[in-house]
Amino acid sequence: MNRIDFDLGRQTAPRAEWRQTTDFHISNDYLAQPLSFLGIDLYQVGRLYCRTSTVVPTHAHINLFELTIITGGEGTVYTNGKPVPVKQGDIYLSFPCDLHKITSSANPLKYDFIAFNTKIEPYRTELETIVERFMPADKRIVSDEIIRYLVSNVINEFGNRREYAEELIAAALRQIIVYLIRDFKELTPHVKHTDNVSQQEMLCYQLMNYIDTHIYTLRRLEDITQFASYNYSYLSDLFKKTTQSTLSEYYHTRKLEVARLLIEERKLTISKISQLLNYSSVNAFSNAFKKKYGVSPKAYGKGLNGAGGS
Repeated sequence: MNRIDFDLGRQTAPRAEWRQTTDFHISNDYLAQPLSFLGIDLYQVGRLYCRTSTVVPTHAHINLFELTIITGGEGTVYTNGKPVPVKQGDIYLSFPCDLHKITSSANPLKYDFIAFNTKIEPYRTELETIVERFMPADKRIVSDEIIRYLVSNVINEFGNRREYAEELIAAALRQIIVYLIRDFKELTPHVKHTDNVSQQEMLCYQLMNYIDTHIYTLRRLEDITQFASYNYSYLSDLFKKTTQSTLSEYYHTRKLEVARLLIEERKLTISKISQLLNYSSVNAFSNAFKKKYGVSPKAYGKGLNGAGGS
């Protein structure tokens, strides 16, 4: 296990637009280079105390899960445009490639957060099963005091920087994942009985979810047949009949939505975003982006308070 660099310089200062709208914000940010704890990658962990006016802007989760642990107040989590009210005691799970936004209420929101992923089995498969079964945004809330306690401990270990912090964080991360899997398994029978969804609709949900969670690795849309065990023509026809949109339209729209949010985050160049989303060239990406949004990616980036990729 790698030694943790506890240099406070790696902490992320609150964004300028947040400084006047939060009472407290600390974020240990390792999005560019996640910390590895015995096979569990940690991307971000922190704490945010909101004011009534606080808005955490829409952003994309790149290949990671995020837990939002509500420790006080009330607010709304927006996932892929769908609002989900949250309150003290709720734990909300965001999936890879979700478009994610949080707003506070008159009773200011307080929450801890932790972003992670793992390739360890069986955890990886269990998490993928959760993604398949709980795609609806309003079905992803659990309540677990142990998870709340463990995440709080991880935050404290980063803040205290005491001896053996790495070992304690590694143990806590594994426990967080195990308790999370348990909690969602307990929810599964309830979801099956209460969701009035046809088999065709469920398959479409699964197709959308597969595209969303493989947006960076799905190079050809036809490869989706490896997941669904149906031929592409059948899946395409079913998706069109059920959603009034083609699979191709959904796939390319989601790619461009993720691209727009990546530009807004101002962390990657236009060339890198094009490569990340598997466009054949920067020019192909630029043309697709301009067709949807009316401006080129570079122009869109420059319009964000004077900052943009190149």
